[in-house]
Amino acid sequence: MTGRLLAGVDAIVQRTIIAEAGRRKLRPGQVLYRMDEPAEHLYVLLEGRVHLSRPVRSGRDVLVSVLTPGDAFGLVCLLTRRACYMGTAEAMEAGEAIVWDRATVQRLAHHHPQLTANALSVALAMVAQFAARHEALIDASAPERLARALSNLGLQSGTRSADGIDIRIKNEQLAALADVSAFTASRQLQQWEREGAVKKSRGAVRIVDPDGLLPH
Repeated sequence: MTGRLLAGVDAIVQRTIIAEAGRRKLRPGQVLYRMDEPAEHLYVLLEGRVHLSRPVRSGRDVLVSVLTPGDAFGLVCLLTRRACYMGTAEAMEAGEAIVWDRATVQRLAHHHPQLTANALSVALAMVAQFAARHEALIDASAPERLARALSNLGLQSGTRSADGIDIRIKNEQLAALADVSAFTASRQLQQWEREGAVKKSRGAVRIVDPDGLLPH
């Protein structure tokens, strides 16, 4: 339920830590925190999906990551020196999260150092993810980046249907995760649909033939 944040922590201690948390129901479009606000809460997602984004100079927000159940966010609360959130967290759909306030997080981390070690592991995994995206910008084509982003979403949050894997994602969101324009994403999805690799509907993509996403 709590993913990597409590990995390796004794089951009894886990229950104690979880008992210190509150539960928060999430509604679609609910902003949990915004970039540069003081970090006051740490979350673990139980149900639904949350996206992390950052504003760009044009004034719009660019999707950085899609979080799924078990993912922790707001990890800067674990820093002893007060810090601000590094992005904006917004619920993509109805869901639920458990949440600790900063004072509680600091106290728990003091008594259970594994929490800090696990948070570092989560943060390093995110750094590795961004490094891979940067590498792909240099070394992979736009269709390859789109295929990778779509496949990763299928593994993280896809649901199996009779003839494929369904992913709830908008073109603009997929484009941001693949570091391509929304026009490029739309055009490539149309091509994959003509070739029978995917089926596209409003706000969703069904992967029908994963091999069809690979370069010919």
